[in-house]
Amino acid sequence: MKRTTLVLTIAIMSMGSLISCKKYENGGSKAKAEKNIQNTWTIDQYYFDGTDATSQLLITNYQETFSDGGTYSRSYNDASGDPKSETGTWTLVDDKDRINISGTGSYELTAQTSTVSTSDYDIIKLDKDELWYSFTNGGNTHEFHMVPK
Repeated sequence: MKRTTLVLTIAIMSMGSLISCKKYENGGSKAKAEKNIQNTWTIDQYYFDGTDATSQLLITNYQETFSDGGTYSRSYNDASGDPKSETGTWTLVDDKDRINISGTGSYELTAQTSTVSTSDYDIIKLDKDELWYSFTNGGNTHEFHMVPK
């Protein structure tokens, strides 16, 4: 009887470990996604089709805020230096693999990209110190590496 109880206990603990160990491609626990995303983030690096294009960004002072309750805001200075600000909502979808943002429009990232817009961002990494996500627009992949403000 003790052996059966021990085997059952180990099996239950193993299942719990497998469920709680879901991770993002480059790090971070999906179990902590809701908590970790709630922050104000700024761009650390930007990649265009896999190439570092941070120095080519036309926008400055870019930041995104994911607040408790699903409120989202984005602010930046455009290529002319004019301040821009948008608000909307956010939710984690697809088993926390994706952020869906609604209520925001397009913006110009680089001279080669023209304007970009999406409402679905694929999470690559998410922990308390980094948020990495990517999206495809116009056949090109845009990847943001964000850090807390």
